Order: sequence, then C-alpha cells, then structure tokens
Amino acid sequence: MKKYLIILLLLLSPLLVQAQTKKNAPWISYPSANVTDYGVYHFRKTFDLKEIPENLLVHVSADNRYNLFVNGQRVSYGPAKGDFKTYNYDVLDIAPYLTSGDNVIAALVYNGGKDKPLAFFSAQTAFMLDVEEEDFDFLRTNGSWKVFENPAYSVISYQEMLFDERWFYGFYACGGGDQVDGNKYPWGWEELQFDESCWLNAEPLHFDGNAPWNLVPRKIPFMASHSVYPQRIKEITGFDEKSGAWNGRSKITIPSNTEATVLIDFEVLTMGYPELTTSGGENSSIKIKYAEALYEEVNLKAHRDSVANLTMYGVWDIFQTDGKASRTFRPLWKRTFRYVKLEIETQDTPLEILSFINEYSGYPYPDMATFVSDDSKLNEVFTISQRTLQMCSGETYYDTPYYEQLSYGGDNRPIANISTYNSTDDRLLREVLRLYTQSENNETGLFKSAYPSRFDFDQGTWSMAWIQTLLDYYEMRGDMDFILPFVPNMEKILGFYERHLDEETGLIGTVRNKNFIDWSITKGSIPRANDQMEMVQSTMLTMYYVHTLDCAVKLYNYMGDGEKSKQWARISEEIKSAVRENSWDEEKGLFSDYPNSQVFSQHTNILAILSDVVPENEQKDLLKRVLSFKDFDEMASSYFSFFLFKAMQKTDQEELYLENLDFWYDFLDRGLTTCGETGFPSHDRSDSHAWSAHPAYYLLNSVAGIKSAEVGFKSVLISPHLGSLTDLKASMPHPNGAISIEYQVIGKELVAQIELPEGLLGIWEFNEEEIALKPGVNRIRQKL
Repeated sequence: MKKYLIILLLLLSPLLVQAQTKKNAPWISYPSANVTDYGVYHFRKTFDLKEIPENLLVHVSADNRYNLFVNGQRVSYGPAKGDFKTYNYDVLDIAPYLTSGDNVIAALVYNGGKDKPLAFFSAQTAFMLDVEEEDFDFLRTNGSWKVFENPAYSVISYQEMLFDERWFYGFYACGGGDQVDGNKYPWGWEELQFDESCWLNAEPLHFDGNAPWNLVPRKIPFMASHSVYPQRIKEITGFDEKSGAWNGRSKITIPSNTEATVLIDFEVLTMGYPELTTSGGENSSIKIKYAEALYEEVNLKAHRDSVANLTMYGVWDIFQTDGKASRTFRPLWKRTFRYVKLEIETQDTPLEILSFINEYSGYPYPDMATFVSDDSKLNEVFTISQRTLQMCSGETYYDTPYYEQLSYGGDNRPIANISTYNSTDDRLLREVLRLYTQSENNETGLFKSAYPSRFDFDQGTWSMAWIQTLLDYYEMRGDMDFILPFVPNMEKILGFYERHLDEETGLIGTVRNKNFIDWSITKGSIPRANDQMEMVQSTMLTMYYVHTLDCAVKLYNYMGDGEKSKQWARISEEIKSAVRENSWDEEKGLFSDYPNSQVFSQHTNILAILSDVVPENEQKDLLKRVLSFKDFDEMASSYFSFFLFKAMQKTDQEELYLENLDFWYDFLDRGLTTCGETGFPSHDRSDSHAWSAHPAYYLLNSVAGIKSAEVGFKSVLISPHLGSLTDLKASMPHPNGAISIEYQVIGKELVAQIELPEGLLGIWEFNEEEIALKPGVNRIRQKL
C-alpha cells in the first residue's frame, strides 16, 4: 500500500505546488454583497497599452461562473466544474483581442444562490484574474477593478414554484431560470466606451492564506461552440403570421397590445446558449420555454414530431424589453431543447424578433467514429447514439443534459466504452474518473451517487461501477500511471462490501446506503427489503459485487500485485459458491433475486454469466433463458442492456446483438433524435441519456468487429457479426490513426477490406479462420 501512496503523492504534488504558489492575485467581490445569495455582477478593468504583446496569458476563475470579455468580445466562460479540493482556473491568451491604446477587460460573474445547479460548488460570490508576466501585474484583480450589481436579474426558482405552476413533475438539478428586465440592464457594460463612473471599486477578499478554493489549472479543453439554427415554426397564435420553414434569422413582427405564441422546432435535440435578439416592443414580455418534446399528459410525452393539441412542460426564462434596437437575451447557464415556445405579450408598440439562434456548447470531440450500412434504420441508431454521447458530454459527462447534467458513476461505465471507441481524446473521461474519488465518504470509503454534486448520500453500486470503468479504460489505453493512485479507493470499496457479507448465506446482507442498479418498468431494480434502504441478502447486489471483484482481480494482475489478486479472487469464488447454493432454481434454470425466493430478474442472471457463476459450458444456455423467459419480475432497460450485450460477447453469441435492438428502434419510431432514459415509453423521463447510447460502441465492436487484441489496443482483432447486413463501412479512431473497414456480401462470399494505421498489427477472425493483418490495406475474401 505504501508504494501506491508514494505514486499518488508524486502525481499530485505538481498540482498542489502550483495551487499553493502560483496564484498571486486576490479574489474580489462586490462590497457588502450577500456572498451566497443569487446575484449577477459585472467587473471591469480599463487600461492603456502602447503596444500589443505577442502573448498575454491570464488565469481566470470565479464562483459560481464567469463570462470574460475583452474589448466587447466574449473570450471564454467557465470555470470548468470541480470542487473545493481542485477548483479550476482557465488559462487564456487575450493578446489577440487587444488594441494599441485604451482597452477593457470585463467579466460577468453570477451566483445561482440556492437554485444553482446541483453540480456547482460555491463558497461565495468571487472573481479572480491573474497574469503570468510581471510587466502586466496591473491587470490582476484588486481594489482598482470596478464592479456593479445588476438589478435587471431575478431568479425563476424551480424550488419555490407552486405545484400547479411547476416546469414539470420530477427531479430537476440544472438551476433556476433567468428573468431579465431590459429597462434596468446596463447595456454595453462590456464595451470600452461604457461609462463606469457610478460603479464601485471591487472589494479584495482576505482569507489569511487559506482561501476556500484550492486552485488547479483546467484539465479539459474549452467547450466546442458553433451556431445551431431552428428549422421550422410549428405553430403561431395571436397574430397573422404563417408557420413553416424558419432559420431563426428572418424577422417576425408581433403587433402592439397582443398576446401571442410562437412554437419553434429545431428538429433535433440540441443544447447551449440560445440568443433571442429583439427590437422595439417597449415593455413587452417574452417567456422562453424549452422542452425536449410536448406532452399528451403529465409525464407522458407524445411522438416527438407531434405538436397539435399537446401541452408544453419545461424550463423557462423571461425577457422584458426596453424598446431599444438590437437587444439580445442570453441565459446565464446552458439550456437543452428541441422545441422552444415564445409566449409574448406586447404593450403599446410592436415587437420585432430579429433572430433566435443557439450557440451550441459541448465537449469538443475531434473526428469521431463512423458507421454506414445497407440498413438505414440501423444507421439512424448509430447516429442518435453518437449524438447522445455528444449531448451528454460537457465539463463532465452528463446523465441527461436537460434534467440534471450530473456525472453518475454507474452511467459512466457504458459512456467510457462509447467514448474510447469514438474518440482518442480521453481528457474528459480521466477527469470524470479522478473527480469521482473526491466524493469519498471517510467512514465508508464509498462515493456519492454523482459527482461533482452536493448530494449527501453514498451510492455503493456506482462506487463499484467506477472500479469496472477503471478496468475498461486500462484495457483500452494501457495507462497504468493513471490507475495506480486509485488503488486505495478500490480497496476501501471492495472492503466495505466484504464486511457486509452475511455469515449464514455468504451473500451481501443488510446494507444502509443506496444501491441502485437499473430502472425498471415495475418497481425498479433497487435491491432492498424496505423503504429505509435496508437490503437483505440480494443475489443481484451480491452478483454486482462479484462482477466488480473480478474486474479488480484483473487490474491487480495487470499491476503485478499477485497477493491482492489472489486475496480478492478467493473471496469472489467463495461468494459464487454461496450464490449457487442459495439462489439457483433448478426447475427454472435461473438464479433468483433473493435466496430461495420466486423473484427473478434478467439482471441477476446476466451478472451470473459475466461473473462465471455458472460453468462456461452452461453460459450459452443461460443466456438463451435470459432472452426467452417470459415471467421475469424485472427486465433490463436500455441502460442495463449494456451488460446483456457484454454477456453475448462473453458467450460468443454476438450474432444475437442485431436481433435485440428493440429499444433503439422504438426510440426512432417515437421520433427521438437521441437515446432515451429507459426504453420503456411510460418511464422515459429524459430524451437524452448517455447510458443508453452504447450502440455507438457495440455497432463498432460487435457488428463491425473491431476489438482490442491486447492491453492498450496495441494490436487489433477484426471479427465481424453482420447478421443480415450485406454492406458495411465503418471507421474508428485509434491512437495510431483511423482503423477502417469495408464489408460486402457478394453471393456466398464476404469481401472485406481492412485498413490499419502505421504500426498497428492485427488478426482477422471469421468462420474459425484466422489471417494476419498488417498496417495499410488488407483485402480478404471468405466463404460465408
């Protein structure tokens, strides 16, 4: 254990030293501000430059968030999500935005108060800007900066809404809405010419060298940004304007003294910062409502293309106009939507909507994988799955960009597989895995359900999922230096459940924490005996632990730690024997969810296959029963199908994959443009849920057959399972370059072309034949 601690200190010490010695600029705030309540503040620093430097690097951070402008141009917004242990600052080169003579740096800083997103950590409202060059130390935040509290903003509090006025019904964690009064807004505050004479001097904050934010440099890139335009206006009420195609850039005029609605359709789900630009219409009110879909009734979404006679539930902002030309409203935090409904009330003058455009904001994945076959519907499944990955990737992974924007340990297991198969940029994945450990409970060793978040409960299963994800990442990338610092965390998680093994049965006994495994169409696959989360001898949870133990054993073997590998392997085998003795139902040929019970789930039996609880020669038959048994109490959702498909791989039955995509075809049939939360229409709260997007992994891995043949993907195994497909082209990014395949079925032959990047060797495996593959183009013809 000492060697792991030494490695951890060596890896972290550069960050700690930088955090302790690099930052010289004080944090500043608004004098006498309530530093934890909701508020929007503007900071400015004007200065003169005789000549523009080639580079001018600044370090910027804020609590909660900032938007930075230089001479009126938006440069960045941040900081990236973190916590107090590793609070991020951004490094920016502002030289390209500077001019000779007068300049201004301006920052909008806001605190969401009690309504801030659940992923935000906050000590108090504050802003910090530092410089690397001493010649420019006059730019550092201090009392010479000017500050203004913006009275135009007020929060639309989801928490305080009356029940019948709520945005929707259910859990929401993305923060409040923004209400902005244009008559009170300091328009042009970020421009050089703005008159700041009535602004106050900022207040430097003093912490006696013990500021609450332990600053570290941002470890992920800035978000991708591009314009996304609406496609159609679906409905208009209250004034004479035709619906139809609309790109968001042609003017719409709403007459005076009118109540009107405009329903805008972007046709695919998107996210980011919508910008509404208006002119005229003094004292008009515009409520901007955002939704993934419209509803037939509460919690029941209609077909995603349908709008007639339906209700919109959703998040909203409100913009009150001052009647001047070219006023732009933009929310403080990102929104997610396919549909936007403008509910407009004009007063004595007409209102012109000049434009409505979204600035997309998401993780900047480079060139991603491709998949095109002769089955157009299957191609759509790949498209919506890959789009879901993009929609659920920001400064962390998101479970859902609309409702929560939280990074859950269990969700991240499939997301990590999708990500490593669609991109070689692992910075976001590594940051997510690293941050998660900082939520550790000192008593239990378990992590929070999601992190960064302000949740106050432990999630045992998702802590175990984190170990599973470490193994997946290591086998794909071979990055042991990243894995080793986490060994102490692994030990605590494994040890927690070992201590809860029941002496009589050998299964996990009573556990008082949350142990969510999957959504279900019935009662939910959350093994427990009562509503106090006391769980007694759950085979399902025990098998989840065994699966995690087996993943940990592999990791210890890769580390060369034979002692730990044997220790945990022995415990795993003892538990497997206990499960066979207590939970096997000979008549049904299935494992029950509790010892000697008649409650059965797909989940428990899928895990039994993955963990070799049944002998290898019996696993194929068990999988067939998993797929054919009609009386399961719990069925795997689109999320847990990830493990079902893993069981197909393990039992060499990958040909079954294309026969079991009903959830994803149903997503398409219901008009979704991303993958839903569960696959069960009555329980699909979220239209975009990353844990369901794993076809973007399996279509490449199982169908195209592109597999890592050794740790770190140092060689490749190509073994396709085409089903009824007759034409397929796919590519996958690899650290050496792209792996590309083309398959054609011609008569009774498979014609294949595999192109491997330089330095990558491989094996072609098909119909029990093997052929060596070399870098470059490899052409193969084989009988089916």
